[in-house]
Amino acid sequence: MFIRKSEKKGVITLGILTIALFVLPQTIQKSECPVFLIPYSRLSDTIQPVLPTSPVIELNSADSTTLVGIRGIGPYYAHKILHYREQLGGFHSTRQLKEIKFQYLNIDSLLPCFSVNPALIRKKELDTISFKTLLHHPYLVYEDVQLIFNAKRKFGKINYSILESQKILPLFKLKKIKPYFK
Repeated sequence: MFIRKSEKKGVITLGILTIALFVLPQTIQKSECPVFLIPYSRLSDTIQPVLPTSPVIELNSADSTTLVGIRGIGPYYAHKILHYREQLGGFHSTRQLKEIKFQYLNIDSLLPCFSVNPALIRKKELDTISFKTLLHHPYLVYEDVQLIFNAKRKFGKINYSILESQKILPLFKLKKIKPYFK
């Protein structure tokens, strides 16, 4: 009888599993300690809290080497954080890290490792900013940028207070972009 290579691997695996599940447990005496079980160990009475081993990192001034020093953040995630910071102009809250898509990282567990200094945010002038640059801001979509530039044409000069007083953008968007524009 001819057996293919892939079938041979399956037959060998099935044989090993059969031995491990049925033959080994019968051969081990009850007085003996099973080979595949970890012996019972006694837990200590005192439980010590786990403290973060790394110091708190300020997000608006951190570089990629500092971010890579945190467990779970490699060069790829450090680049994503720095790129998002550049798009925003700086972080005003550590919760903004949740807006970045991390596939294999639970950012909620790392939030205590970070702090934010809002004074380091680079505020931009709405009067001097270009359409394309404003379009790259993560909180604004094309329609929002169009509304801002239409208001700029209408009023001649535009700043955050005009956006707020004339209600050019919805209130929730105004609250999100407030830290980033003068």
